[in-house]
Amino acid sequence: MEIKGIGVLIKREGYWEIEPINLNGVTIYIEKEHVTDEDVEAVKQISASWLKTIKECYGYIEQNRESYGIEAKTFSNPNVFLNSTLEWAVYFDTESELEAVVGVEFLGNRPTQLVIGD
Repeated sequence: MEIKGIGVLIKREGYWEIEPINLNGVTIYIEKEHVTDEDVEAVKQISASWLKTIKECYGYIEQNRESYGIEAKTFSNPNVFLNSTLEWAVYFDTESELEAVVGVEFLGNRPTQLVIGD
């Protein structure tokens, strides 16, 4: 399924994925069997506001670094996991073995919590 100006949604086993043209290799995963018009709109919105989203993620990580005890310094290879139009997250790889992945969970357009794991 093509999203005009964004890219092609590819159906996988139990989820969909798209690499928006303007996001330089970032993949958006839609974690459900069937894509709705709302999901397509969410992909468009995330793609359109990507630079703002990344800045919010970095800011949220730094703002909460101490309370979460985050030691990682670099956050790279972001990917988006879309559960619904309201609940989604951006996950980053890090250089840390203990904190191999750090995610910023969003509710709507606001970051709400960090997820740290491998």
